[in-house]
Amino acid sequence: MGIRWIRFLIEEYTKLMAATYNITINQNADFIRSFQVKENNVVLDITNFTFEGRIKESFHTPGHTSFTTSIVDAATGTFQVALTDVQTAAMIGGTSVYDLIMTTAAGVKTRILSGNAFVIQGVTP
Repeated sequence: MGIRWIRFLIEEYTKLMAATYNITINQNADFIRSFQVKENNVVLDITNFTFEGRIKESFHTPGHTSFTTSIVDAATGTFQVALTDVQTAAMIGGTSVYDLIMTTAAGVKTRILSGNAFVIQGVTP
């Protein structure tokens, strides 16, 4: 019975793993990216859902920058993440990490995206 229970947990964990998607952020410029949420290749209505995300230099650094998130079109499962030019100017060039969390209307949280954020240094402020 214990083995079946462990297998069940592994299957559930695998099912909820975040997709990996790397992003490129230019210092001193606004960053805006839209995403569409699908489940089993079917668009998910995200009415009353919320999204949050953070970017950090590494998993172990204490500070972070939060994305501003908004729902663009709930019926088509489209939401947007953004950083202002002021936020990107404060970032250190190089490779950082980020993730995005989706919270359903019932309060269930799922990490839907994670990956590297390549911060490209800028010259012009």
